[in-house]
Amino acid sequence: MGFDLFTAVIAVVLAAILTWLTLRFFFARREGTAAKQEQGMQSADIIVKGGYEPSLITMKPGVPITLHFDRQETGECTSHVVFSDLGLDAMLPGNAHTDVQLPALAPGDYPFACGMNMVRGMLRVEDDGEDHSKDHREDHADTHRRAQPAAPMPNAKDALDNERKAADERRKEIRQLTRLVIIGTILSLPVFIVSMLHMGGHVSMPAWLTNPWLQAVLITPVMFYCGAPIHKVGWPALIHRSPDMNSLVSLGSAAAYLYSLVVCVAGPALPAGSREPYFESVGVVITLVLVGRLLESKAREGTGEAVHSLIKLRPRNAQTISSAVLDQGERAWHDPANQSTVDIDKLKVGDLVVVKAGERIPADGVVVAGTLDIDESMITGESASVHSSAGGTVTGATIALNGNAVIRVSQVGGDSVLAQIIAMVARAQATKAPVQQLADRIARVFVPAVIIIAIWTFAIWASFGPQPRLAHALVTAVSVLIIACPCALGLATPLSVTAATGLGATNGVLVTSAKALEQARNIRTVVFDKTGTITRGTVDAGADPDHPSYTSDTVKPGSQQAIAALRKAGVRTIMLSGDKAEVAGQIAKQVGIDTVIAQVRPDGKAYWIERLQAQRDADKRNDELIAMVGDGINDAPALAQADLGIAIGTGTDVAMQSADVTLMSGDLRGVLKLINLSNATMRNIRENYAWAFGYNVIGIPIAAGVLYPFTGWLLSPMIAGLAMALSSVCLVLNANRLRHAHIGDDLTAGPADADTPTAAPTIIVDEHTALNQPSDADYHANTVNNTDTNSKEHTMDMSHMHHMGQMAEATPGDGNTATDPVCGMSVAMNDEAITRTYNGTTYYFCGEHCAANFSKAPELFLEQ
Repeated sequence: MGFDLFTAVIAVVLAAILTWLTLRFFFARREGTAAKQEQGMQSADIIVKGGYEPSLITMKPGVPITLHFDRQETGECTSHVVFSDLGLDAMLPGNAHTDVQLPALAPGDYPFACGMNMVRGMLRVEDDGEDHSKDHREDHADTHRRAQPAAPMPNAKDALDNERKAADERRKEIRQLTRLVIIGTILSLPVFIVSMLHMGGHVSMPAWLTNPWLQAVLITPVMFYCGAPIHKVGWPALIHRSPDMNSLVSLGSAAAYLYSLVVCVAGPALPAGSREPYFESVGVVITLVLVGRLLESKAREGTGEAVHSLIKLRPRNAQTISSAVLDQGERAWHDPANQSTVDIDKLKVGDLVVVKAGERIPADGVVVAGTLDIDESMITGESASVHSSAGGTVTGATIALNGNAVIRVSQVGGDSVLAQIIAMVARAQATKAPVQQLADRIARVFVPAVIIIAIWTFAIWASFGPQPRLAHALVTAVSVLIIACPCALGLATPLSVTAATGLGATNGVLVTSAKALEQARNIRTVVFDKTGTITRGTVDAGADPDHPSYTSDTVKPGSQQAIAALRKAGVRTIMLSGDKAEVAGQIAKQVGIDTVIAQVRPDGKAYWIERLQAQRDADKRNDELIAMVGDGINDAPALAQADLGIAIGTGTDVAMQSADVTLMSGDLRGVLKLINLSNATMRNIRENYAWAFGYNVIGIPIAAGVLYPFTGWLLSPMIAGLAMALSSVCLVLNANRLRHAHIGDDLTAGPADADTPTAAPTIIVDEHTALNQPSDADYHANTVNNTDTNSKEHTMDMSHMHHMGQMAEATPGDGNTATDPVCGMSVAMNDEAITRTYNGTTYYFCGEHCAANFSKAPELFLEQ
């Protein structure tokens, strides 16, 4: 039969109509569902079943929010709901109700998505007519996204529970998928073998074996029972206008199944050559998709294995003694008869616990008797053992290598260091890296685009293809639907971030956000605090407690090697010190620092960071970052001001909360590990995106039949199903490679040579204290013993920065000022001030960095 113009016109017109209907269905303006208002709160009920219903909820600004999630399904896909802008990841157990608490939000859109980043919803906080602009300023370092109030740091105990629940649900899904794969294989294999032999035409078979009704009997259970996990998610997601991979598989398998039923019922009425059923394709495709999901679920266990291994470190029991036994001496407390075995979860602060060589320390505490040599590598990433005697602190889950001791418990449960590490990692995994934004935009239109491609593929083959046109049109359209993998785009970044944050945690590098993980590779200037960061922080004997001196303070192990490696990599190093120029200069020369700013008052560090940023911005809006490394309360403002704040884990809690990264060991070589981790992560993400985009860009045209005119070859839906099933698995396996990545403590090909002499540093003396009213006379630069005129120390003209720095001056017209709760600066209370609202109270900030860090954990700064 030749070309039929009438059929072609009808097919093209129908395709155009279906295209218009598809676009209208998916992209028509959605009406949001208003939240319920009651007793100073607002709430909404959300059903989770293949999507979020409703998927768009309108809220009022400035009112706390409670979301009631009713999850009516199981499986890993929607087992978590992630609010990436707020750094919140909530576990949603299957077939259960879960309440998620959110803070009061400023006007704007707040997207949320499932843990696999495929099912999406939106909270839309609509302006109520009041001026919220000062709560909603642009953050220049946040890739043009607006700074938003963040949810509080996740409760550490909840993070532990969520990890356990997620692992349990994944195990259940693996068991279910294994059962369905076995059933699907048993029922599909006979149909597949018979169909292949029949198509080959070399084997004669009884007619009953090729009867389409027999195939229908065998494949129908595969379609509706084995395929239930796919259809239960795919069809509701399609109805909710947030289709995913399951939606495409459901559409494709349904089309092939219905066509095959038509062949059974009215085969003779179909055109010649179009009377063969495709039941074998339906069965094999669904089974292969389930196999792919099974492999993916097993592989995904690996991406979070580092965190899971941290959880498993906790011993189950502890040996406790009474105070009376402790007073009787070591023989008494060492005697097992005087010890009681208790569950670790029942330990209380103040309990006395006996720890022996070879045991894991059950809880954080202080040694009150005996001594221990401890392996803290699972917490700090450092292999060297740590000696702890009476008065020394110990961390739960670390291993006692030698000795015996009694420990007084200081922190238990969610307050323990291990639990806080897991909570920080969980928060980081809930955030979204800037690199993911492009993929998210593409993913939103990906499935509708694939459906439209499938429609036109069918129309073109039905109109212009060779005979049998109908069969060819069906095969190509179904193949297009089945081979497309939007999951690959959604998973490319989250999988790598999950694996990378776990790897960082096991190496003593805690990253609080995916953004920090992405940006650390762009560090070009590192500013170090001196005391307690580069040096040990040892106070001179006999020094005035109110004005301590550190002239005899010694350099920490690793500081010299870390700074030498940074210099070799072209990273500028600066040291801020409150010491006199002679003392600071001596330390700087010893470790190889480029530039020293001496005699800096505690409240002046953030000011100098701001000046460095002003110089960077004026000279080059590039993406070179300035990082600050420090510890102590007086470093918190500088850590918050820096593009990337890196806290020493041995410092105070407020410093850790003000930072983007925490180095648990206190060794500055952790900065090198951070940069290497960032480079490895971004390389892995780029590989994932190359695979995800490449797979879809190449696979979809092949499935549509572009090779047919040249090769006479069409892609079978079964091959398309196999390719799609393996696509996400490949991404997961590639992300798992990060688990084994080596993030060493050097940035160069060879080891840093600590004995290489370095030029004397440039020394700048900060002599004055009136930081709120800076002028050119307030500071002057004094270069000493600087004979290397070609060294990079000369590239920074600090005098050029005096008129560039901007301070939050307390000189408003009406005289009203407030104190920044992060850095302690005075801020004018006017319309230009940057503010955040927390628990109904408005707080004022000197800059976006302080405001953003306040939003991470307001209660920590308000407690100070």
